[in-house]
Amino acid sequence: MTLLSSPTNLCFSGLIWRNNRLQRGTIHLEEGRIKPGCRGRLVKVPYILPPFADLHLHGGWGASFRDGDFGHLETKLKKSGVFLAIPTFSADDLSHIRQVALSFQEYVSQRKESIFPFLRMEGPFISEGKKGAQDEKFIQKIEPRRVDDFLSIPQIKIFTFAPEIDGSSELVKRALALDKIPSVGHSQATLKDFDRVHQLGVRHITHYPNALSPLHHREMGLVGAGLLYDDLHLEVIGDGIHTSFEFLELLLKVKGPTFSLISDLIPPAYAPPGADFGQKYNIQGKKIMSQGGFLMGGGTSVPEQVVQLKKKDWPVEVLIKVASENARLFLNYSPGNIVEGRQANFLLCGENLEVWAVFEKGQCLFWGEALNRKI
Repeated sequence: MTLLSSPTNLCFSGLIWRNNRLQRGTIHLEEGRIKPGCRGRLVKVPYILPPFADLHLHGGWGASFRDGDFGHLETKLKKSGVFLAIPTFSADDLSHIRQVALSFQEYVSQRKESIFPFLRMEGPFISEGKKGAQDEKFIQKIEPRRVDDFLSIPQIKIFTFAPEIDGSSELVKRALALDKIPSVGHSQATLKDFDRVHQLGVRHITHYPNALSPLHHREMGLVGAGLLYDDLHLEVIGDGIHTSFEFLELLLKVKGPTFSLISDLIPPAYAPPGADFGQKYNIQGKKIMSQGGFLMGGGTSVPEQVVQLKKKDWPVEVLIKVASENARLFLNYSPGNIVEGRQANFLLCGENLEVWAVFEKGQCLFWGEALNRKI
């Protein structure tokens, strides 16, 4: 299609996210940057939005970050509308993780503008009682030698730990001193346990409220901590499976649009027909279980979650914050406002925020059938 090779022949009008709010307007592209007004053939769309973010995913489309499939997954994520993502490992053998981390370093050194800023890991210092689908043989006690070994992997910046484990305070202090982000998760911690590490500087909770000590009116646990503290970054799998839509409504009512949607995608998600994963997974549509009956990682991408929540009448402004802006702010990235002079990285979206087209530096990465009926 002519559009793919020459998007500068088109201009786009609709509700545009700029200056942290939706404004009606028209843009066109010049030398890969956004310009106001129309030059070329006008295409009217409901929304022109910043790309999405996903700070926690293990793979997808049949591929796994654990196997070093960075290039394949970056291409798939970009075409889906995700321009910021953090490859995530489950608890694993650290020698293998170190090898993959070196492969990652080589990958990003050749792609200075990769959407992957660094790596993260669930574990290894987590609770066996809240391990979920994590392999317990890779769960470790907090001991100086093991901490040294783990924290010496520079590519891993975020990791999940359980505050109730002996030695967690020292782990947090050392991690923060190295500019790493300790994230509470896979934990049976009490509110008192959490408060101790919170005072040390912990501000992140892994796939809230999954694999966390539950809320009770006499012991609020980690689910209660997430609601009580105002300075936390909560990441939430907003698929209606890991977290019910009713709980998501409650979270929005209590916390406002301060959390971030994540997918927690694993390799079977969006895998091509006939992909063979052996006997590892019990796949029930978007619900992916282990053969042992544990709910595993996600099967629903952040862009698809956004569509589901828009259909449940979540405001577009809220969805932009929880699916894009909050993650960027947490990592100290600039907001994704679509303003004059910036690189032309944006999405064209339908009424329910379906991704109709994806642009990166003015080049079209994806052009959906819905737009063909408009030009």
